This record gives sequence, structure tokens and C-alpha cells, in this order.
Amino acid sequence: MSEIELKYSTCFFCTSVGCAMKVYVRDGQVQRVAVDTAAPVVPGAFCVRPTLAKDYQHHPFRLSFPMKRSGPRGANQWEQISWDQALDEIAEKLEAIRRRYGAEAVATSSGTGRGAAEFAKTRFMNLFGSPNRIGVITICYAPRAMVWFATFGGHLVPDRKPGKTKLAVHWGRNAHEGGPSSWNSFLKAKKAGMKTMVIDPRFIEPSRQADRWVQIRPGTDTALALGMIHVIIEEGLYDRTFVENYTVGFAKLKQRAGAYPPHRVAEITGLSMDAVFETARYYAAHQPSNMVIGVAAEHGAPNSIQAIRAINLLRAIVGTVDVEGGELISSPYPGFIPDVCMEANEMLLSEQRRKQLGSDRFRFLGYPGWELIEAQMRKVWGERHAAAVNLHSPAHAPTVFRAMLTGKPYPVKSLLVSCSNPLLSYANTKLVYEALLSTDLLVTFDLTWTPTTAISDYVLPAACWMERPDMGNFASVGGYPLVQVGEAAVPARVPGEYERLNDYEFWRELGVRLGQADHWPWKTFEDVWEYRIAELMDAEGHSSLEAFVHHTRAKVLPPEAGRCQKGPLATPSGKVELYSTILEQLDYDPLPDYTEPDIPEKIKKKYPLINISGVRVMPYHHSEFRHIEGFRKRHRDPIVEIHFDTARKKGINDGDWVFIETHLGRVKQKARLSNCFHPRYIVSQHAWWFPEMDAAEPSLYGLWECNINVTTDDDPDKCDPLSGAWPLKGEYMRCKISKA
Repeated sequence: MSEIELKYSTCFFCTSVGCAMKVYVRDGQVQRVAVDTAAPVVPGAFCVRPTLAKDYQHHPFRLSFPMKRSGPRGANQWEQISWDQALDEIAEKLEAIRRRYGAEAVATSSGTGRGAAEFAKTRFMNLFGSPNRIGVITICYAPRAMVWFATFGGHLVPDRKPGKTKLAVHWGRNAHEGGPSSWNSFLKAKKAGMKTMVIDPRFIEPSRQADRWVQIRPGTDTALALGMIHVIIEEGLYDRTFVENYTVGFAKLKQRAGAYPPHRVAEITGLSMDAVFETARYYAAHQPSNMVIGVAAEHGAPNSIQAIRAINLLRAIVGTVDVEGGELISSPYPGFIPDVCMEANEMLLSEQRRKQLGSDRFRFLGYPGWELIEAQMRKVWGERHAAAVNLHSPAHAPTVFRAMLTGKPYPVKSLLVSCSNPLLSYANTKLVYEALLSTDLLVTFDLTWTPTTAISDYVLPAACWMERPDMGNFASVGGYPLVQVGEAAVPARVPGEYERLNDYEFWRELGVRLGQADHWPWKTFEDVWEYRIAELMDAEGHSSLEAFVHHTRAKVLPPEAGRCQKGPLATPSGKVELYSTILEQLDYDPLPDYTEPDIPEKIKKKYPLINISGVRVMPYHHSEFRHIEGFRKRHRDPIVEIHFDTARKKGINDGDWVFIETHLGRVKQKARLSNCFHPRYIVSQHAWWFPEMDAAEPSLYGLWECNINVTTDDDPDKCDPLSGAWPLKGEYMRCKISKA
């Protein structure tokens, strides 16, 4: 038996962040995984996911070889083929679609990034000529990133420093369940003596740990932030020097905030008037601060962008932006090439960009907004400009699915799925299902079998994080000042056992077959990283990626305070834009405002409850890991939390199965009774399916049993008017429950 080897890898069992891990390997087999505590970004001690890595790596439910459908869609009949055959046939079919319908008839679907190769998908699509890349980034992080760039000309980067930072805020973010590294940072902030505040409708673990918990009505974040701005301005608690010297539009913001006095905000949010005053004063009194904004605001259509704008303007006026210990404005990092420079964005012609589905209506996240922001970044930073991962401009998924079904405004005939499980991850599952079945070619490149693979034409095996080199998505996306690189711990291909490709290899190999060979000069993912961090490796005295991983591992590239003084910022005015001229150019309101969803009285009566859907739960991440017993035994069934008073009226006991119903459909989850939120709400988990159930139609691994997205709506009229984000929390999530 050979010696145990130590490999330094990057875990992607949850978010796109990527925590540092030490993987112990013998004879190409994972023995155990431990947190690399010497690295900058780690999950802390509470995350159980890495401890189950061995079970995951060797699980038979993993995809191992390329598979081609040999019977009707959904019949679970497959033929094993070679990678060459699979890629050749897929490329031939894609080329036929492009010739007949145009490149825009091919779309891709992305989920939470499983590594730092998302740029490769964007590069492939830009070179192919299609603007239709859809993904859950529309409801997860893209809105935040676009608001940051439109307002500040860059990401806001927390500069948490004991003795300097006074307050840590989590707004609509349950990091205890969904963000190990964020939760670890929150606990460290408490230990260092910083004040903490959590804004959330639920009394979750972060609420229990915080010095102050603010319990708002779901979807009313915009009103609370504007009410806090009102109090802070009226009481003179804002940073007058910063506002006067480094912002534009303060007088107009003051006028808008004047429409949100505490008594009105209390009526909207469900808080008391005193609570509005106290929250504003508490926040203003503890500066500089750091804030983590979660997905809750992005899920609150029609106020998604408005909420994020208002929260960020609150940050801007209190003196926490661009100061040590507060929130710094990101910039390009010397010695590192970010994703935006790898995406070949210049290769997608303007005439193709104009065909992007949904961007005529939802202009801020589509190409119209992207081009305005990109022009500002290029003006200030040149070719090596920083940009967020989401500046690759997603098409609007609900519009794309409708184009698949109707052929309007033009046909969409193929979907290439990676890092994504569309039948679980998008709203209105029935419509998504019918749309996918209507395509001529559905290809899924994934880690395991899923409900989406079950109706695909080709199912292709992807390498997991232990089988590929990778980097945490920090500087990679132009957002955070850190390069943290990991290596492949075990091979992705073992003859006779499995043959997997990493994401970069897959998109490159497909691109080469479609005439893109000249645009993929890096043969391997290792070659990509050596190119992107060549200057950093030279500065550290390393001649190879392997040497960098083993001897340096991570490099912090912090932005500096004082960027506003140095100026100009990468905004049209060169300053922090409280009044957004980019939104004005897109014919949107340049100032945030709250809109109450218009719900007919008959709907309120029929569906009296509001579903806070999409909550995360350890140890799962979205629709992953249900197949592993080590994960499953920790949380075997989908849970819907119901207030004791509501449950009593419905005759529901703890542990009962409960139907959750809307006008779109009905699913069931297991009741857990709680008093941690208002009786009008329920809290449902998302992305539930059952690998132990039949893969074939009509089951599709139990897709229709407990998947909450069977009940959620993606009607474009209910989506956020700026971003196109579909509602997952707030008044549009009306439902009713009954004992199953």
C-alpha cells in the first residue's frame, strides 16, 4: 500500500466562494478531507459537508461515462458512448440548429457556480454567437453586483478589522445554513467585540446570536431602508463630508426619503414606529460597518433592485464606504486577469446582443445595462477592467422558456445545461418541463443523475471539486481581493471506472468542434490558471501552478481606502451615484421607491398565507446531495415550517405531511411547528427530489412530489421590472395549506 498524499484543494460543496481544504489521498482514492485552517477563506468548524466528501467522491449515483438517450425522452433508456462520439454528435446538431434558426436558438442554463470555470461557458456562447445564457444568477447575486457597479463603480468589499469595524450586519441572509464562510466571519466579528444586527422576518440562528434583530414583513426591505435614510438625514446622522464631496444626487434622495416617514414605514414593514427609529439610529451610531446582503431582497419582486439600491444608498450616506474597517470599492488587481477578460465578450456582435431574450423589457440585467456599466469600467480601467461575474449579462429565463414553447419572438431549439438542474431551480416547474421537452436538443453536463438528466438527450459526466484544479471565486469575478488556488486531489479519469471532464475541458472541446479552435489557446485548466496568475507566480518566485499551490496557496490583493479621493470612480459622474444616471438612461426611476404588489382581494381570500420559499438547510446545497445517505440522514424529508397558531386552526401537528397549494399546483412537505415568524407566513424548503424513486416518467425521481417550484410563479408581469427576477418571497407568494 502506498503512502498517503496530501493535496490542497478548493471545496465547492456549497456556494461559489470555494473554501480551502486538505485532501488526504492513497492510490487515487480520497481517504479523508480536513479544513485548511492556514488559508484565508474557510468554513469554520460547523460545516459538515467536507467531512462527507469521501462518500460523495465514490458514490455510484455519480455520472461516470457519457450517455446517449436510446428510447423516448424520460424512459430512462441509455447507451454508453465515448466522449468523442458525444461531442461530435452534439456539435453537429448545434451547427445544424445555428444554420437553420440562427445562433440565438441555442441557450445555456447555469446554477450556482461549481467552480471558477463559468467564464468558459460564456466564452463558448460568445464565440458561438448566442446571447441567451440563462441562470439563477438573475435571482442570486447578479442584482447586487449590477447595483454595486452602477452606484459605486465596483464591488463593495468588506474590510473587517477588529478595533476599526464597529458593526456587522446580515440583511436577508441566513449564513448559518447557506454560507459557511460568511457565518464563520459573523462569529469572528462577535468574538472581536463588534456589534451585530440581523434583518430577517424569521428568528433564525443569526437572529439569536445578534445584538439586534429586526423582524420585517417579507418583501418590504426597500421601505425599511428608505425609512432609515429618512431618519438618518432628518436627525443629521449622515456623513456630511463624504456626501458633499463624493456623491451626487443627495438632495433628490432626501426628497424621495421624505416620503417614507417612520409611521408610513411601520405600516408597510410590520415594525413599530419606535423600531424604525431605533434601527436607523443603531445603524448610524456604529460606523464603519460591514454588511452582507442575502438573496431575500433579490427574491422580493417587484422590489428586488429597488431594495438593493436603497440598502446600498443607506451604506453610502453613513460614512462606511471607502474607509478603513468599512466597505471598500474594488478595482482591478495587479498581477491577476479576471473573468471578464477571459469571456471573449467582444466576439458577440451587437446585432446578436440585441436579440437577447428579455433584455428589451428587463434592461438593467440584460445587455442594455451591461453595456452602460462596461463602458464606464473600460473608461476608468482600460482593457484590464474589473467586472462582476454577473456582468456577462443573463437572458431572462422565463422569457426563454416561453420562446421554446411558442417560437416567439423566435425559436429556441436547444438548451445546454451545466451547474444547473432547471426542473428544480426555476419557478413554474410545469412550464419549464414542457419547454425542455419541446426542444430539439437537451444536453446536461453534471455531477450526478437528476430529474433534468432524466429527460435529456445526452448526459455527460462532470468532474467534482476533488477531481479538478480550481480557484475560489474571489478575484476571479472581479469582486473580492483574494486569489486562493487549489489542485486536483484525485484524477478525473480512471480507465474502466469513470471518465469525467472539468467544465473548462468540456466547453473547450465542444468549441473546438464548432470552429473555435483559434480562440482556445490554453489546452488545460492548469494552463488557464498559469496564464491568469503568471505575474503573481513570478512575484512569489514560483515557476508553476503546483509550486504556487503548495507554497503560497493564496494571495490577498486588498483594495485601498480613499478611492473616492483619488477618483474618478467608474460611474458616469465619477462619484457615488445616489441618483443613478445609468438607471435614468435605461428609462427607470433613478431613485429607489417601494411598490406594494397588487393582489386581488379574491386571491388574498383564497390564498391567505405567504410562503417564504427557497430557504437553505444544512447539509444540502440547493438540489444537491439527496443521494448520499451521510447527508440524507441528517435531514431526510422536506420541511415546511408553520406557526403554531396557524397549524392549530388547520388541525396540523408537528411531523404531519402538509399540502402547499397555489393556482399553479400542489406539493407536500413535512410540518415543523414554530413561533419564529408571523402566523401569516410559512417557510418552505426548495429543490427537493428523491434519487431513490423511479427515474423514468412520470416520476422523474419524485420531481412532482415536494418540489416547491411546482407552486411558484414566473409570470413576467410579476417579475422585477428592472432585473426580471421572479418572486420567491413576499406578497406574490400567496398560498394555502392543508393536512395531507
